[in-house]
Amino acid sequence: MKGKSNWGFYGVKIIKQILVSGEPDPIYIDEYYNDDQYFEESIMIIRAQSFEHACKIAKKKATEDEEPYENIYGQKVVWKFIGTVDCFEIWDEIKSGAEVYSCFHSANKNETASEFINKRFTPADGCRKARRR
Repeated sequence: MKGKSNWGFYGVKIIKQILVSGEPDPIYIDEYYNDDQYFEESIMIIRAQSFEHACKIAKKKATEDEEPYENIYGQKVVWKFIGTVDCFEIWDEIKSGAEVYSCFHSANKNETASEFINKRFTPADGCRKARRR
């Protein structure tokens, strides 16, 4: 086993699927309700000995909170870990403003930045703050 000095920080990107079951209670339906399918893309900061070790720790942490709960519409919700999709070793000191994740993407040379963003990532209104009733 490697010594403590070989430990480093990694940014591990994970994907979770938000599974919603049951019919919504009509008295709670509002302008925010829809029956779309959602996935969460998130990055965890993990202290580990290697890329593989970081992914293993991230998976363990990501699956710890898969307890079902009821949403504001009375439906059962479960967040299901799908997988780790990327891992990045963090070279900067961990402090405010430190880069904790970096990933390069290629795009058609005729594609505008706006087209790339809209194709690759959820539109700006796609990331809403969590709401509680």
